[in-house]
Amino acid sequence: MSRKPLSLGRMAASLFTLGIFLTLPSLRLHAENSGGDNFVYVMSNINPNNSVIQFRRASNGSLSLLRDVPTGGSGTGANGADPLGSQDSLVLGGDGRLLFAANSGSNEISVLGVVDGRLTWLSKSTSGGTFPNSIAVSGDLVYVLNSQGDPNITGFRLDTHGSLHWIATVPLPAGSTGANDIRFTPTGSRILVTVSGTNQILLFDVADNGVARNPVPQGSAGGSPFGIRFGHDGVVIVSEAAGSASSYRLDDDALNVISGAVTNTQNASCWLAVNKSAREAYVSNTGSGTISTYHIGAKGDLTLLKAVGANPGGAPIDSALSRDGRFLYVDESAQGRVVIFRVDGEGLVPAGVVSLSAGIQGVAAQ
Repeated sequence: MSRKPLSLGRMAASLFTLGIFLTLPSLRLHAENSGGDNFVYVMSNINPNNSVIQFRRASNGSLSLLRDVPTGGSGTGANGADPLGSQDSLVLGGDGRLLFAANSGSNEISVLGVVDGRLTWLSKSTSGGTFPNSIAVSGDLVYVLNSQGDPNITGFRLDTHGSLHWIATVPLPAGSTGANDIRFTPTGSRILVTVSGTNQILLFDVADNGVARNPVPQGSAGGSPFGIRFGHDGVVIVSEAAGSASSYRLDDDALNVISGAVTNTQNASCWLAVNKSAREAYVSNTGSGTISTYHIGAKGDLTLLKAVGANPGGAPIDSALSRDGRFLYVDESAQGRVVIFRVDGEGLVPAGVVSLSAGIQGVAAQ
């Protein structure tokens, strides 16, 4: 696979980012953290007062409420099973010490940080478009997907105070309806966007100054591409609302299919989580109320393990694995629940439920 060398511009950006991590108070390590914080975050998506809810994760995976921190913006409020139509509306950055939240109801994004284990609001910025529903972070670069109006991706630089500064707005191709997820590749040199309405995956090259260039559209191997996650060595995993998942290898400006549209017989297979070893994938089937499990082979090939690997009921959407890979946390927006599963080998074992308000979307775990 062709790889881009780390340019002087990217090296400078990396050093700048390191400076952020060392100087921003919210990113300092503290004695209380001793080995890392075990937190889970859920976005309330309330209109007009969106917030991020912070939980502490116990050794058995259970959650205890710590605090509910306003984002300063508005969510959409409860709106069926999938209010935002997206994955990654709430994402971690800064080595887990920053949170970025999409305020889809007010066209803003918010930055929150962790100070002595306490979630704290840092800043808020306009999103550069209409209905921000997904966020991608790579070092001090932050891009947001604005999925309605004139759809675009808008980029920002994060400064040492946790504030965002606009650097670019790049339109999506005409007719790009139903854009769902935005992700940086692991090297930060490209951005991927899924557009379920046109069955396309868009590839943006990211210049040394952080500006994303015009996208290269590629047809999806399966119907209605939605969530994006990464394996090892350039492998890209994509969930597909048509009831499948596909894997690709990213080479230059093309996604080469490894396993195309591996079906799971379920409905609305939209949300995707991949474990740290990049050997198992978990797909939320919103229309069926189930979770399917896949095995990811050494070459990125996908094999369906269980069409119904777990049955949380309702309409499961966003999911996140704890950093140790032992627990999977799944949003169920319509009923306002977070369903907890313990990962047992290739299986998922029910481990509890936390009740919140209807309309939640976005979950991040440590």
